[in-house]
Amino acid sequence: MKETKIHYGDMPDKNLLIQALFAEDANDPRSVNYERTLERPMISWGMLALNMIIVLIVSAVIFYIIKYWVTDSWVAIVATALFILGYCVVRLKRIAISVVKLYQRFAPDRIRNKCRFEPSCSQYMILAISQYGAFKGIYKGVQRLKRCNPDGGGFDWP
Repeated sequence: MKETKIHYGDMPDKNLLIQALFAEDANDPRSVNYERTLERPMISWGMLALNMIIVLIVSAVIFYIIKYWVTDSWVAIVATALFILGYCVVRLKRIAISVVKLYQRFAPDRIRNKCRFEPSCSQYMILAISQYGAFKGIYKGVQRLKRCNPDGGGFDWP
């Protein structure tokens, strides 16, 4: 917030008063003149595909091993689903950060520049997940998204 000092007894010029009270500071994220530098993170498509292929292969192996031992297909399906669910829970922190980075990579500038906070809401989400873990970080990030609007803003760190 811009700090303005007006001493008692001094009557400033009307234009100076308007400029002091309503001038937009280019360094304040709440300002319309604020220019955000958008980061477009690089996505490692090869590693993403490799992780997905490994999960699919391991899931298929688990399915066929259980199907071979137990003849019921539903047992194999449930065991495979539990494996995939467990894998996702264990890797939730990395998965959540990857989803936010995909958003940062492909979201249009007009959407990403609407955030009036510094760091931006997506960067805040990444910082919160890194600092607090997946569950609490996602919760803090969602709470920040609820506060994000054109009228608010400012500097806010997790």
